[in-house]
Amino acid sequence: MALEIDVSVARCIASKACVHAAEGVFEIVNGVARVVDPDAAPLDDILAAADECPTGAITVKEDGRQL
Repeated sequence: MALEIDVSVARCIASKACVHAAEGVFEIVNGVARVVDPDAAPLDDILAAADECPTGAITVKEDGRQL
């Protein structure tokens, strides 16, 4: 399983919803979320982080297919 998590710098407003939903996967650096450890939380938590992002800045793909 090749998991790819992308955060759009242009769309991120650093609401920290992702940090709370998928603890350890995301952190806020200089006012923008970034992925620090994609294996730190279960896939369901990562998908919840993407769903809870108020601007839709997070995309998650598995083996090239958007989840």
